[in-house]
Parts: sequence; structure tokens; C-alpha cells
Amino acid sequence: MQRQTHPTLTDTIYRYLKNEILNLNLEPGDRLSEAGIARQFDCSRIPVREAVQRLVAEGALEVKPQRGSFVTPIDLEQMERVRYIREVLETRVIVDDFDKGLLTPLIPILRSMVNRQAELMNIGDYLQAYLSDNEFHLLFYSIDHKDFVSEYAGMRDINYYRGRLITLRNDGQDNFVSQHEEIIEAIESRDRTALKEVLHRHYHNVGSVIRSKEILTARGLPYFK
Repeated sequence: MQRQTHPTLTDTIYRYLKNEILNLNLEPGDRLSEAGIARQFDCSRIPVREAVQRLVAEGALEVKPQRGSFVTPIDLEQMERVRYIREVLETRVIVDDFDKGLLTPLIPILRSMVNRQAELMNIGDYLQAYLSDNEFHLLFYSIDHKDFVSEYAGMRDINYYRGRLITLRNDGQDNFVSQHEEIIEAIESRDRTALKEVLHRHYHNVGSVIRSKEILTARGLPYFK
């Protein structure tokens, strides 16, 4: 019988900080207060430092001598690598599902998801809209037991995740929701060419918005590198 392990305080702080970074509550360039985190969790600085070291190893934080720990800027080259890998893998999964006739029965579910995404965008709940976006895409992996492929698609990469969330906040419904609707329309009309074309555009949303000058200079922080 496998022994059940319980999360340590270090694990709890690590998960909390990583979620804050991923969801942009801690933004690129923000300085992390180890003393403040220790007070928040009513602990010494030891588990905080251990959590910070794990996040440094993952590229989420960087330590600057004599200055402290800072949230890393978004690496555009790494983000583009992940975007490319995701486009290649996910397009293959979706088109394979399409060719097997597995997508048509999903249309009501997909439409319900997109309607919910539009509602969330209208009220400005970008994080929940983003999570719904993930669910929309992960559904395609699950219907033919291709969940394992999603592990290689980089959707949780610290750079790509934050870049996608910023894109959604700034590009919003014009591409995010409308392109999901186009994907559904291509499935419904059994148009393989249209499906591949809209998928290609959909995976390129990130780059066009991320590089806009307004975002790059937001709050005067080093958002990107």
C-alpha cells in the first residue's frame, strides 16, 4: 500500500506563490517580500526561502544580489517555442478527432462553453474565462484518450501561461470567443480546411498582442525580455 504524503508548509507556500505569479497577481518585475510572506503564513523565513528556491529553479523568480527576489519577465522566445509546439500537437489531435467523426457530438458542449466564456468576458472575469479556455481545448485531447499529449503542449509553462492571460485581457472577445465559434462552425459544416485555418490563426493570437507597445510599457515594469 502506497503511503499518503501530506503537503508541507513549503509546498503550500510554493503553490500559493506560483498561482499568484501565473495569474498575474504578482506581475513581471514585482519584488517579493519574504518577510511579508512569512507573516502571512505565520512562519519563519525558512519555508519561504525553500519555496522561492523552487520557483527560481522553474524560472518564475530570479534573485538579484543585495536587492531580493523578483518575478521574472516573460521570455518571448520561450513563449514562441511553446506556442509552436502547442500548435503542432493540438492541431494534429483536433484534426485526427475530426477525421474520425468524433467532434460533431461535442458541438452542444462546445457551444455551452463558448457562451460561458462570452459571459465571463463581458463581466471582466478574465481568469475564469482563461480557465474555461483551457477546458475547451483540453476536451479535444480527452475524447480519443490523447490526454497524455497535453502534457507536452506546454500549457502550464510559466512564460506561455502568463502571455496567454495577458493576451486574453487585451485582445479579449474579438479573437478569443469569436475564433472558438469559428472552430465550432467548421466542425458543424464538416469543413476540414476551414478548421485548420482557424486553428492556425487561433494559436497566433499571443504574439500579435504581446508585442504591442502599450503592454510592453505597462506600469513601467520589465514585462518581457
